[in-house]
Amino acid sequence: MQIDKNVPIPLRSGVNKSNSKYYHLNKIVESWEVGDSVAFKFVRKTSGKEKRASYSTEAIALVGRAKKAGQKTAQRVMADEGVIRVWRVE
Repeated sequence: MQIDKNVPIPLRSGVNKSNSKYYHLNKIVESWEVGDSVAFKFVRKTSGKEKRASYSTEAIALVGRAKKAGQKTAQRVMADEGVIRVWRVE
């Protein structure tokens, strides 16, 4: 067996910033400031195993990306507008 030195580790083949379904959210995370908000249409689901009355996969993805970037967010369902709004709070 041979030991190889200085061989770079290849990138993972999973989802990354460049090929993600929600790649456009990276631009939001990089550019928004405290107090800014983004609205996403939500899905109403009140039956079955899903306990949340409404949700947005895009909003969930944005919150996750913001958290990875060290940003804090808050989100609220605006039922009268039919959206979930996500704010950057820190």
